[in-house]
Amino acid sequence: MAHGKVTITVDEYSSNPTQAFTHYNINQSRFQPPHVHMVDPIPYDTPKPTGHTRFVCVSDTHSRTDGIQMPYGDVLLHTGDFTELGLPSEVKKFNDWLGGLPYEFKVVIAGNHELTFDKDFMAELVKQDYYRFPSVSKLKPEDFDDVQTLLSNCVYLHDSDVTIKGFRIYGAPWTPWFNGWGFNLPRGQSLLDKWNLVPEGIDILMTHGPPLGFRDWVPKELQRVGCVELLNTVQKRVRPKLHAFGGIHEGYGIMTDGFTTFVNSSTCTVSFQPTNPPIVFDLPNPSSS
Repeated sequence: MAHGKVTITVDEYSSNPTQAFTHYNINQSRFQPPHVHMVDPIPYDTPKPTGHTRFVCVSDTHSRTDGIQMPYGDVLLHTGDFTELGLPSEVKKFNDWLGGLPYEFKVVIAGNHELTFDKDFMAELVKQDYYRFPSVSKLKPEDFDDVQTLLSNCVYLHDSDVTIKGFRIYGAPWTPWFNGWGFNLPRGQSLLDKWNLVPEGIDILMTHGPPLGFRDWVPKELQRVGCVELLNTVQKRVRPKLHAFGGIHEGYGIMTDGFTTFVNSSTCTVSFQPTNPPIVFDLPNPSSS
Protein backbone atom coordinates (compact mmCIF):
# COMPACT_ATOMS: atom_id res chain seq x y z
CA MET A 1 0.00 0.00 0.00
CA ALA A 2 1.32 3.42 -0.94
CA HIS A 3 1.99 5.83 1.94
CA GLY A 4 0.92 9.45 1.85
CA LYS A 5 -1.16 11.13 -0.81
CA VAL A 6 -0.43 9.95 -4.34
CA THR A 7 -0.77 12.53 -7.11
CA ILE A 8 -1.61 11.25 -10.59
CA THR A 9 -0.41 13.31 -13.55
CA VAL A 10 -1.31 13.03 -17.23
CA ASP A 11 0.53 10.09 -18.76
CA GLU A 12 2.87 10.82 -21.66
CA TYR A 13 1.00 8.22 -23.74
CA SER A 14 -2.45 9.37 -22.66
CA SER A 15 -3.69 10.25 -26.14
CA ASN A 16 -2.73 6.88 -27.64
CA PRO A 17 -3.90 4.00 -25.43
CA THR A 18 -2.66 1.29 -27.81
CA GLN A 19 0.83 2.81 -27.73
CA ALA A 20 0.57 3.16 -23.95
CA PHE A 21 -0.35 -0.50 -23.59
CA THR A 22 2.57 -1.59 -25.77
CA HIS A 23 5.04 0.66 -23.96
CA TYR A 24 4.10 -0.52 -20.47
CA ASN A 25 3.92 -4.13 -21.53
CA ILE A 26 7.41 -4.09 -23.06
CA ASN A 27 9.08 -2.02 -20.36
CA GLN A 28 7.20 -3.13 -17.23
CA SER A 29 5.28 -6.29 -18.23
CA ARG A 30 2.40 -4.38 -16.65
CA PHE A 31 -0.34 -6.35 -18.39
CA GLN A 32 1.23 -9.81 -18.32
CA PRO A 33 1.29 -12.62 -15.74
CA PRO A 34 2.12 -12.57 -12.89
CA HIS A 35 1.01 -8.93 -12.74
CA VAL A 36 -2.42 -9.64 -14.22
CA HIS A 37 -4.45 -12.70 -15.06
CA MET A 38 -7.89 -13.71 -16.24
CA VAL A 39 -10.58 -14.75 -13.77
CA ASP A 40 -13.33 -17.29 -14.36
CA PRO A 41 -16.83 -16.13 -13.39
CA ILE A 42 -18.45 -17.58 -10.27
CA PRO A 43 -21.16 -20.10 -11.18
CA TYR A 44 -24.54 -18.79 -10.05
CA ASP A 45 -25.20 -21.85 -7.88
CA THR A 46 -22.00 -21.36 -5.87
CA PRO A 47 -22.98 -20.81 -2.22
CA LYS A 48 -22.12 -17.35 -0.95
CA PRO A 49 -19.38 -17.60 1.70
CA THR A 50 -20.36 -16.68 5.24
CA GLY A 51 -19.71 -13.04 6.01
CA HIS A 52 -19.71 -11.97 2.37
CA THR A 53 -21.90 -9.76 0.18
CA ARG A 54 -22.75 -10.89 -3.35
CA PHE A 55 -22.67 -8.21 -6.02
CA VAL A 56 -24.41 -8.71 -9.36
CA CYS A 57 -22.77 -6.71 -12.16
CA VAL A 58 -24.52 -5.73 -15.39
CA SER A 59 -23.90 -3.01 -17.94
CA ASP A 60 -24.90 -1.87 -21.42
CA THR A 61 -28.35 -3.41 -21.36
CA HIS A 62 -29.59 -0.78 -23.87
CA SER A 63 -33.31 -1.24 -23.11
CA ARG A 64 -32.98 -4.97 -23.80
CA THR A 65 -33.66 -6.35 -20.34
CA ASP A 66 -36.68 -8.58 -20.98
CA GLY A 67 -34.76 -11.81 -21.55
CA ILE A 68 -31.96 -11.36 -19.03
CA GLN A 69 -31.84 -14.11 -16.41
CA MET A 70 -30.82 -12.34 -13.22
CA PRO A 71 -28.98 -14.43 -10.60
CA TYR A 72 -29.24 -14.36 -6.82
CA GLY A 73 -27.36 -11.57 -5.08
CA ASP A 74 -27.49 -8.81 -2.51
CA VAL A 75 -26.49 -5.69 -4.44
CA LEU A 76 -26.99 -4.89 -8.14
CA LEU A 77 -24.38 -2.72 -9.86
CA HIS A 78 -25.34 -1.33 -13.29
CA THR A 79 -22.54 0.63 -14.93
CA GLY A 80 -24.45 2.57 -17.57
CA ASP A 81 -25.96 2.48 -21.05
CA PHE A 82 -29.25 1.21 -19.70
CA THR A 83 -31.01 3.01 -22.59
CA GLU A 84 -30.42 3.70 -26.27
CA LEU A 85 -30.66 7.50 -26.07
CA GLY A 86 -31.76 8.41 -22.56
CA LEU A 87 -35.34 9.12 -23.60
CA PRO A 88 -37.64 9.51 -20.57
CA SER A 89 -39.76 6.60 -21.80
CA GLU A 90 -36.66 4.39 -21.84
CA VAL A 91 -35.64 5.51 -18.37
CA LYS A 92 -39.11 4.74 -17.00
CA LYS A 93 -39.02 1.27 -18.53
CA PHE A 94 -35.61 0.62 -17.01
CA ASN A 95 -36.78 1.88 -13.63
CA ASP A 96 -39.79 -0.46 -13.79
CA TRP A 97 -37.43 -3.36 -14.52
CA LEU A 98 -35.29 -2.39 -11.54
CA GLY A 99 -38.39 -2.28 -9.38
CA GLY A 100 -39.16 -5.89 -10.19
CA LEU A 101 -35.72 -7.17 -9.17
CA PRO A 102 -35.31 -8.70 -5.70
CA TYR A 103 -31.95 -7.18 -4.74
CA GLU A 104 -31.74 -5.36 -1.42
CA PHE A 105 -29.84 -2.50 -3.05
CA LYS A 106 -29.44 -1.36 -6.65
CA VAL A 107 -26.76 1.14 -7.69
CA VAL A 108 -26.72 2.73 -11.16
CA ILE A 109 -24.55 5.15 -13.12
CA ALA A 110 -25.13 6.66 -16.56
CA GLY A 111 -23.21 5.84 -19.71
CA ASN A 112 -22.57 7.65 -22.98
CA HIS A 113 -25.99 6.59 -24.31
CA GLU A 114 -27.84 8.37 -21.48
CA LEU A 115 -27.76 11.62 -23.47
CA THR A 116 -30.42 13.41 -21.43
CA PHE A 117 -28.45 12.85 -18.21
CA ASP A 118 -25.59 14.98 -19.58
CA LYS A 119 -26.80 18.56 -19.20
CA ASP A 120 -23.87 20.09 -21.09
CA PHE A 121 -24.43 17.70 -23.99
CA MET A 122 -28.13 18.58 -24.16
CA ALA A 123 -27.43 22.31 -24.01
CA GLU A 124 -25.20 21.99 -27.07
CA LEU A 125 -27.54 19.62 -28.90
CA VAL A 126 -30.51 21.98 -28.86
CA LYS A 127 -28.34 24.77 -30.36
CA GLN A 128 -27.41 22.78 -33.44
CA ASP A 129 -29.04 23.18 -36.82
CA TYR A 130 -28.29 19.57 -37.72
CA TYR A 131 -29.67 17.11 -35.23
CA ARG A 132 -27.80 13.81 -34.90
CA PHE A 133 -30.40 12.55 -32.47
CA PRO A 134 -33.78 13.82 -33.70
CA SER A 135 -35.87 12.01 -31.09
CA VAL A 136 -33.75 13.55 -28.33
CA SER A 137 -33.54 16.96 -29.99
CA LYS A 138 -37.33 17.21 -30.04
CA LEU A 139 -37.54 16.95 -26.26
CA LYS A 140 -38.40 20.09 -24.34
CA PRO A 141 -36.13 21.04 -21.43
CA GLU A 142 -38.88 20.28 -18.95
CA ASP A 143 -38.97 16.72 -20.31
CA PHE A 144 -35.40 15.94 -19.28
CA ASP A 145 -34.22 18.54 -16.75
CA ASP A 146 -34.81 16.13 -13.87
CA VAL A 147 -34.64 12.87 -15.82
CA GLN A 148 -32.50 11.22 -13.14
CA THR A 149 -35.41 11.52 -10.70
CA LEU A 150 -37.22 8.90 -12.80
CA LEU A 151 -34.76 6.38 -11.33
CA SER A 152 -36.74 5.91 -8.13
CA ASN A 153 -35.88 2.23 -7.70
CA CYS A 154 -32.12 2.59 -7.27
CA VAL A 155 -29.31 4.73 -5.95
CA TYR A 156 -28.06 6.89 -8.84
CA LEU A 157 -24.44 7.98 -8.59
CA HIS A 158 -22.85 10.83 -10.53
CA ASP A 159 -19.37 11.77 -9.36
CA SER A 160 -20.57 10.69 -5.95
CA ASP A 161 -20.44 7.82 -3.50
CA VAL A 162 -22.70 5.86 -1.20
CA THR A 163 -22.02 3.40 1.61
CA ILE A 164 -24.02 0.18 1.35
CA LYS A 165 -23.62 -2.71 3.76
CA GLY A 166 -20.34 -1.15 4.86
CA PHE A 167 -18.91 -0.85 1.32
CA ARG A 168 -18.05 2.59 -0.05
CA ILE A 169 -19.16 2.68 -3.68
CA TYR A 170 -18.25 5.53 -6.05
CA GLY A 171 -19.78 6.05 -9.49
CA ALA A 172 -18.86 8.23 -12.48
CA PRO A 173 -20.12 8.19 -16.10
CA TRP A 174 -17.17 9.75 -17.98
CA THR A 175 -15.43 8.10 -20.93
CA PRO A 176 -12.82 9.18 -23.49
CA TRP A 177 -14.27 11.03 -26.47
CA PHE A 178 -15.93 8.66 -28.94
CA ASN A 179 -18.04 10.07 -31.78
CA GLY A 180 -19.48 12.83 -29.63
CA TRP A 181 -21.83 10.95 -27.31
CA GLY A 182 -22.81 11.86 -23.78
CA PHE A 183 -20.29 12.22 -20.96
CA ASN A 184 -17.41 12.16 -23.48
CA LEU A 185 -14.27 14.08 -22.52
CA PRO A 186 -10.86 14.46 -24.19
CA ARG A 187 -8.17 12.09 -22.97
CA GLY A 188 -5.68 13.58 -20.58
CA GLN A 189 -6.33 16.35 -18.08
CA SER A 190 -10.09 16.64 -18.67
CA LEU A 191 -10.66 13.02 -17.68
CA LEU A 192 -8.02 13.10 -14.96
CA ASP A 193 -9.87 16.01 -13.35
CA LYS A 194 -12.90 13.72 -13.02
CA TRP A 195 -10.89 10.78 -11.67
CA ASN A 196 -9.25 13.11 -9.15
CA LEU A 197 -12.71 13.50 -7.60
CA VAL A 198 -12.67 9.85 -6.53
CA PRO A 199 -11.75 9.81 -2.84
CA GLU A 200 -9.39 7.40 -1.16
CA GLY A 201 -11.02 4.60 0.79
CA ILE A 202 -13.40 3.50 -1.97
CA ASP A 203 -14.11 -0.24 -1.96
CA ILE A 204 -15.99 -0.43 -5.27
CA LEU A 205 -15.47 1.89 -8.23
CA MET A 206 -18.15 2.06 -10.91
CA THR A 207 -17.22 3.73 -14.20
CA HIS A 208 -18.87 3.36 -17.57
CA GLY A 209 -15.70 2.64 -19.51
CA PRO A 210 -12.62 0.54 -18.81
CA PRO A 211 -9.14 1.50 -17.71
CA LEU A 212 -6.31 0.83 -20.11
CA GLY A 213 -5.41 -2.82 -20.50
CA PHE A 214 -8.34 -4.38 -18.70
CA ARG A 215 -11.12 -5.68 -20.98
CA ASP A 216 -10.65 -2.72 -23.35
CA TRP A 217 -9.53 -4.46 -26.57
CA VAL A 218 -11.56 -3.70 -29.71
CA PRO A 219 -10.65 -6.47 -32.19
CA LYS A 220 -12.24 -4.84 -35.24
CA GLU A 221 -10.07 -1.75 -34.80
CA LEU A 222 -7.05 -3.65 -33.40
CA GLN A 223 -6.91 -1.03 -30.67
CA ARG A 224 -6.91 -0.57 -26.93
CA VAL A 225 -9.40 2.09 -25.92
CA GLY A 226 -9.21 2.20 -22.12
CA CYS A 227 -8.31 5.34 -20.21
CA VAL A 228 -4.68 5.58 -19.07
CA GLU A 229 -5.47 8.12 -16.34
CA LEU A 230 -8.23 5.87 -15.01
CA LEU A 231 -5.80 2.96 -14.86
CA ASN A 232 -3.22 4.99 -12.96
CA THR A 233 -5.88 6.33 -10.60
CA VAL A 234 -7.14 2.83 -9.85
CA GLN A 235 -3.77 1.13 -9.44
CA LYS A 236 -1.68 3.88 -7.87
CA ARG A 237 -4.11 5.92 -5.76
CA VAL A 238 -7.61 4.56 -5.09
CA ARG A 239 -6.96 0.80 -5.21
CA PRO A 240 -10.56 -0.42 -4.89
CA LYS A 241 -11.32 -4.07 -4.29
CA LEU A 242 -13.65 -4.10 -7.30
CA HIS A 243 -13.70 -1.94 -10.43
CA ALA A 244 -16.95 -2.51 -12.32
CA PHE A 245 -17.51 -1.08 -15.79
CA GLY A 246 -18.82 -1.80 -19.28
CA GLY A 247 -18.83 0.42 -22.35
CA ILE A 248 -16.75 -1.87 -24.54
CA HIS A 249 -19.11 -4.69 -25.46
CA GLU A 250 -16.27 -6.78 -26.90
CA GLY A 251 -14.43 -6.69 -23.58
CA TYR A 252 -16.89 -8.69 -21.47
CA GLY A 253 -15.10 -10.66 -18.77
CA ILE A 254 -13.02 -10.51 -15.60
CA MET A 255 -9.35 -9.79 -14.83
CA THR A 256 -7.34 -9.05 -11.72
CA ASP A 257 -4.03 -7.38 -10.94
CA GLY A 258 -3.81 -9.25 -7.65
CA PHE A 259 -5.46 -6.49 -5.63
CA THR A 260 -8.31 -5.06 -7.71
CA THR A 261 -10.72 -7.25 -9.66
CA PHE A 262 -11.79 -5.64 -12.95
CA VAL A 263 -15.24 -6.64 -14.24
CA ASN A 264 -16.57 -5.69 -17.67
CA SER A 265 -20.16 -6.86 -17.44
CA SER A 266 -21.47 -5.54 -20.79
CA THR A 267 -24.70 -7.45 -21.30
CA CYS A 268 -25.00 -6.61 -24.98
CA THR A 269 -22.54 -7.99 -27.50
CA VAL A 270 -20.96 -5.84 -30.20
CA SER A 271 -24.06 -6.61 -32.31
CA PHE A 272 -26.29 -5.41 -29.44
CA GLN A 273 -27.60 -8.86 -28.56
CA PRO A 274 -28.19 -9.08 -24.76
CA THR A 275 -26.58 -12.49 -24.39
CA ASN A 276 -23.65 -11.89 -22.01
CA PRO A 277 -24.84 -13.10 -18.60
CA PRO A 278 -24.60 -10.95 -15.46
CA ILE A 279 -21.40 -11.43 -13.47
CA VAL A 280 -21.53 -12.15 -9.74
CA PHE A 281 -18.74 -11.28 -7.35
CA ASP A 282 -18.45 -11.96 -3.61
CA LEU A 283 -16.64 -9.57 -1.28
CA PRO A 284 -15.98 -10.10 2.44
CA ASN A 285 -18.03 -7.73 4.54
CA PRO A 286 -16.08 -4.82 6.00
CA SER A 287 -15.49 -5.35 9.70
CA SER A 288 -17.16 -2.02 10.46
CA SER A 289 -20.46 -3.23 8.97
